Amino acid sequence: MREAVHFTFDNISSEDMGVHIISLGEGLFQESFLPRRSIVEQRVANQNKPYHTRVDIEPLAFTLRVFISEWRERNNLRQIARWLFQPYYKPLTFDTKPGFILYAMVEGDSTLTHNGAKDGYFDINIRCNSPFMYSPATTTDIVQSRTSTTNHYSIYNEGDFVIKPKVWITKKIANGSISIINDTTDQTTTLTNLQFNEEIFIDFENEEIISSLENVNVYRYANHNNVWLEFQLDSNSLRFIGDFDIYFEYEFVYLAE
Repeated sequence: MREAVHFTFDNISSEDMGVHIISLGEGLFQESFLPRRSIVEQRVANQNKPYHTRVDIEPLAFTLRVFISEWRERNNLRQIARWLFQPYYKPLTFDTKPGFILYAMVEGDSTLTHNGAKDGYFDINIRCNSPFMYSPATTTDIVQSRTSTTNHYSIYNEGDFVIKPKVWITKKIANGSISIINDTTDQTTTLTNLQFNEEIFIDFENEEIISSLENVNVYRYANHNNVWLEFQLDSNSLRFIGDFDIYFEYEFVYLAE
């Protein structure tokens, strides 16, 4: 990221704001290679070997130095401040890696360095909501699963980690049950007693199920087998059982480059 000149934050380009990234150093760029991790252990009396409990991974954090290249022409310092002073994490991309998204906020102190004649730059501290970078969301075409046909589908996970998708399902033909099988992970997600034309949304990462019939007090957690589908790295071979239409949305997760 250090070699980038322009960035986009909250879907607004730094070029449109009249600013760009600079580096006052010389020579090679230096940036984080892997997310910062802390090993958490417990020590037991009279044992030299600590007991490993978990690994905590810190969200990505870094500083940007931004030159106000069109300060005189635009006189838009307040507009720049409003753009960057967001109340929640917003998408952040760099021109050198446009297909990799961070979700970021400005935190801590920021400093403005200038000569009094509208020539200058500012430093801002960026903190992300995750240790990782993400691809743009991929939404698949609608797949029609029918009991009278063979229903196979493949999804390729090109990222560095297992991912859990969002899924939209519409029950077709008649009332009944449906299953989504990932033969790669040996997982089967099943929903029972769905009604004809009922629409179901499942967020497998957050373990959330929403039915279009909730307005008449129909909730589907009790009709779910509590298996939350995931996609392993590389190819995932899916099968569908039942009469329904389905499509997926997912983001690949990457170690920062």
